[in-house]
Amino acid sequence: MDSVALKPFRRIVVIMLAGAIIMTISSCTRNERKKEEEKHIESMMSILVQVQKNLGRIRQKEAVVVRLSSDVEGRKPQSAEQIGREINTNIRFIDSTLTASRDLVTTLEQQNHESQYRIAALDRMTGQLKGELDKKSVEVGAMKGEISKLSRQIARLTNTVDVMDEASDDQEAQMVKAYYIIGTFDQLVARGILQPPGTFSRFLGVRPVLTNDFDIRPFRQVDITETKDIYFNRPASNLHIITPHTRGSYELVGGKTSSLLLIRNEAEFWKKSRCLIIMVE
Repeated sequence: MDSVALKPFRRIVVIMLAGAIIMTISSCTRNERKKEEEKHIESMMSILVQVQKNLGRIRQKEAVVVRLSSDVEGRKPQSAEQIGREINTNIRFIDSTLTASRDLVTTLEQQNHESQYRIAALDRMTGQLKGELDKKSVEVGAMKGEISKLSRQIARLTNTVDVMDEASDDQEAQMVKAYYIIGTFDQLVARGILQPPGTFSRFLGVRPVLTNDFDIRPFRQVDITETKDIYFNRPASNLHIITPHTRGSYELVGGKTSSLLLIRNEAEFWKKSRCLIIMVE
């Protein structure tokens, strides 16, 4: 009789345990979803903040161009030529930053649309950013028209057809050039950037070693004065920076499918190496 009486009790215990297990699994799933959602929001916000910073930098450069372009006629020829160089540098920065910002907004829009944690408010903000960037492009176009007239004034002052001397331009361009490349270990070895591994190197956890003289033609070229961020279609957790760069001069942020290298201090970041080599693990 005791055995018979215990059977309903056992069934109750089994049902209670099964319920507890289901609740635990459900709780774990909710926690994981919450973490993924938080990661998505963090990734989206990092891109959004960067675009806002870029717009702020563009407004600053526009103010500098307006200040420099005033009263050029009253300047000495040498001073006017220097002003022309500074204006040209600022215009290049504005163009580059506008292009980078459009790319970031496109990435922001695409990732939010494709995510299961899509945020409707972010779609509205993306639309507003697109409008602001379009408006800024029109303003910059008008500014370029005025600068074109100004360049002719400066050319008359300096008795040259082109204010920017080609030799000086080439020298200046060389001073601000930097290069970066991303690839797997095998891809970087195949391009002669990393040394081929020894027989037991990978098993022993030996760090990748750069070759003494590699060809920079496969690298992408950037202007260090204009490049504040570099986008990668790989998660940050899979990227490993091989070349030496000053700690604190940069930050690598991102989500599940992409990442952004934010260069906080370009002078410090590129000081130790003008080549940025990133290995995908």
